[in-house]
Amino acid sequence: MILPMSSDPPQFILLFLDGVGLGDRHPDNPLTNPDHTPFLSQLLGSPLVNDLGIYQPTLLAKPIDARLGVPGLPQSATGQTTLYTGINAAQFRGRHQSGFANGSLRQLIANHSLFKQVMALGGTVTLANLYSPAYFEAIAQRRIRYAVGTLVNLTAQLPFRMQSEYEQGQAISWDITGERARARGFTSPPITPGEAGRRLASLGACHTFTLFECFLPDYAGHQQQWPNAIAVLKRVDQFVESLVENLSPDVTLVITSDHGNLEDLTTKRHTLNPVPLIAIGPQAHRFDAAKDLTAIAPSIMQTLK
Repeated sequence: MILPMSSDPPQFILLFLDGVGLGDRHPDNPLTNPDHTPFLSQLLGSPLVNDLGIYQPTLLAKPIDARLGVPGLPQSATGQTTLYTGINAAQFRGRHQSGFANGSLRQLIANHSLFKQVMALGGTVTLANLYSPAYFEAIAQRRIRYAVGTLVNLTAQLPFRMQSEYEQGQAISWDITGERARARGFTSPPITPGEAGRRLASLGACHTFTLFECFLPDYAGHQQQWPNAIAVLKRVDQFVESLVENLSPDVTLVITSDHGNLEDLTTKRHTLNPVPLIAIGPQAHRFDAAKDLTAIAPSIMQTLK
């Protein structure tokens, strides 16, 4: 695949897919079968496994390390903080931290997030995810804690996209189609993965940097249910296909994860596998040297400066 290069100011969409690692080709890895991700497998000439390697000016795909030089299984809070700041949060904490960002990680996010870095250069940023009043009520009642991506938006003092934006086609539910949002009180009907991809492409064309977080793969990995894992992969693949087809020529799409999980259905736990780094668009070659999660934010910022 060869996309046209662009001379206009670069823009980026970061598609975060929670819990997607690159494992071996084995029967317990649903990513081994290209029929589960037909668009991506055809685009990359390979299923999403650990020997993935494409280095073209406008298309890059490779494994990157999620262990970050720290013993133990990679976890969400430190992995996501690393992705969104460029700072090795696991080394900062001295361990991999699961779940949500505590006070010290929140300090890293508040001071070094990609949102704030891009805004400091005069760029515009947005979080494409749909939020609800019930979510913030649960936060206030201390029934849940802030996720890293939420803190990135909150500490940058940016508005969250609510149901009104969703109804205007300007927000996407974390499950892509919005089915789970309806289960939590939203009245809008579900959308197709294709519509969700068009929405994200449209938002990406309007901002210097756009973030969208999808947590479906990690849920499917923890559940260890083959039918659900395959359904999730096909949904994500259809979403990415539509997103790529509608991508503005100035926008580079970056797809990555925080740790492995879905690629090994023999365990509910995270894995030590590397995670994918896929870049599609005019700035894809900027990620050639990336080795681990710390490289994503700096690669984007070096391109924007």
